[in-house]
Amino acid sequence: MIRILFAYIVPFLLPTAVYAAWVWYRTRYVKTHEGRAPGLEKGPWPLTLFLGAVLVMIILGATAILSGGSVDEHYVPPYLESGKMVPGHLEPREQK
Repeated sequence: MIRILFAYIVPFLLPTAVYAAWVWYRTRYVKTHEGRAPGLEKGPWPLTLFLGAVLVMIILGATAILSGGSVDEHYVPPYLESGKMVPGHLEPREQK
């Protein structure tokens, strides 16, 4: 669950959170200096959502490229052996 959170949700929402923090800070600053700050509803929502989607695609692409096994290996799913769970792993292919 935490992997899903950090790999998908955080990168998607990070640009929006940064923008919301900036608006909050700017609103407080302007209120103390008798000016007007941009409201949160006037913000660049399409841009922040687009940047979040691009960030998610970059992370997914990097994960696909940088992880996994080689072509010469095959995946062995988890199984029980003598009452103990053996986790899934990669093994070299048998040469024919």
